[in-house]
Amino acid sequence: MSVEKMEHQDKLSADNKQEQVRSRSDSEEEKEINLLEIGSILLDRLHFIIMYMLLGAVLLNACSYFLIEPTYTSTAKLYVVSASDDSVVNLSDLNIGTSLTKDYEQLILSYPVLDKVIARLDLDMTFSQLVGMISLRNPDSTRILNITVTTTDPELSMNIANTVAEVSAEYLPEAMSTQAPNIAQVAKLATHKSGPSCMRFTILGAILGTVIYCGIVIVQMLLDDTIHTAEDMEKHFGIVPLTSIPESEEFRQSDGQDEEKTGRHRRKGA
Repeated sequence: MSVEKMEHQDKLSADNKQEQVRSRSDSEEEKEINLLEIGSILLDRLHFIIMYMLLGAVLLNACSYFLIEPTYTSTAKLYVVSASDDSVVNLSDLNIGTSLTKDYEQLILSYPVLDKVIARLDLDMTFSQLVGMISLRNPDSTRILNITVTTTDPELSMNIANTVAEVSAEYLPEAMSTQAPNIAQVAKLATHKSGPSCMRFTILGAILGTVIYCGIVIVQMLLDDTIHTAEDMEKHFGIVPLTSIPESEEFRQSDGQDEEKTGRHRRKGA
């Protein structure tokens, strides 16, 4: 291969690299300009953003208050007892009690226990529906088991929580061959609703209203291919305008006077 051909190829490769660098810089500059444009447009419409934010907050707050039925929660507590024959609680008994608490968590939500609860309270619901209302929690480093029931009726929540605790204290010791747990706390009637949280829905509505409006504005801006400025002309067509005529009130007034004059001449001619 001759030296001239090698120099020509090197020159072509160098030109290609320069073009790639230019295209990358142009694309980065265009992205930066788009982000600046989006930021300026959103800043100009800040009052609309605030309005939609408040609108979304009010709407979801109203939905949570009027459309969602409130729920009520009651909690009964079991204390898992495990003592030796001499009625002196030692370290081994404490460890056994902790492991029994984990077993109780599994067995309380079993068919034998919850079927008895349904029969005793004459509940018009299935086993799966009752399981969805009950939640069990064992605080760390304790032998206490919290039985929490959440329904739309405060009295029903209290009755289910107490009945689950009573049936568990009766059935589980026989099934597990252990001592019966003590009912450490009887569930009380809830006086305040546990859900829905109006504050949470209000914040969520404000966020959704803001995001939806900003999304609409950004999509409209990206789909708008109308030429508004001289920079748009240069960006779309690669043509630099020689001059531009600014809008002013004097031009608008003169245009209005010209239209009035032409209207008068037409009426005179008629």
